[in-house]
Amino acid sequence: MADAEQLLTLLAVSESGSISAAGERLFRGQSSISERLKKLTEYVGEPLYRRDINGVNLTHTGEMLIPDIQRLKRAIRDIDSIIERRQRLHEGDLHIVATSLLANYYLPPYLDKFRELYHDINIYIRSGERYWNDSPIGKVDVFFYEGEVSPPDLPDYFETSPWQKNEIMVVTPLDHPLTKFKEITIDMLADFRIIWREPGSSIRNAIEKEFSRYGIMPQKFIEVSDLESVGIMVQTGLGIGFLNEIVLNTRKDWKISQIPLVNHKIIASNFMTAPHIRERSLVLNKFLEIVKSDL
Repeated sequence: MADAEQLLTLLAVSESGSISAAGERLFRGQSSISERLKKLTEYVGEPLYRRDINGVNLTHTGEMLIPDIQRLKRAIRDIDSIIERRQRLHEGDLHIVATSLLANYYLPPYLDKFRELYHDINIYIRSGERYWNDSPIGKVDVFFYEGEVSPPDLPDYFETSPWQKNEIMVVTPLDHPLTKFKEITIDMLADFRIIWREPGSSIRNAIEKEFSRYGIMPQKFIEVSDLESVGIMVQTGLGIGFLNEIVLNTRKDWKISQIPLVNHKIIASNFMTAPHIRERSLVLNKFLEIVKSDL
């Protein structure tokens, strides 16, 4: 296969008219230019140029190669431009898969900061079970998820690390009997209908562990698949619920009461799975620098 440097050297000689001038253009010595031309000629198998008193002139075969070498030069220039733009983060994509909770409530501040710094990067966010199960692994840069939920089988170069913890709060309808108390204990919740997330969610796991510590197993409940449903159903008066503190701080529009638990602190843990640093794109590296900045 012809070497790109050898071909571009032939083009430089053709355009400049001499080996010395080509060397100046390519920042190479005359011996280096001559060696490249010699190897290219040997590869082609016939003369590509001849020297005369006026400099260097290409043979018919050499002339035939020039249009394609010019196209090669333009292609290399375009490739260099693409690489430079990506190195400066003037273009590129970021593909994120996250559970709905993290996509809607945890990630937005980091995405906003990233967008301000790198506004030319396209961001693709896929959330929910459909995307979680069906996302092509090679097209996902990073996964964010809660508790015991985990990403699909991933290549060995992916690694998982803890990311964000948030306290879970007890919420009730505004007119609920528990609102007369300034503080409550976990056992006071046992007789009320509970609205909670599906098994496996970080909130559900944390709540069940706290109930289990006190030998409590809720008998009346409504199970939903997202936090939006929890907030709306509590607001409607269908039962009491548990919501992340970050959700409550965001959803000031929900007409619900928040009651502190005495001697209890229910914590939900979230996780992040991304390639090892040596396997990451420049775009992902910059985003993760922002995501990890407050850990």
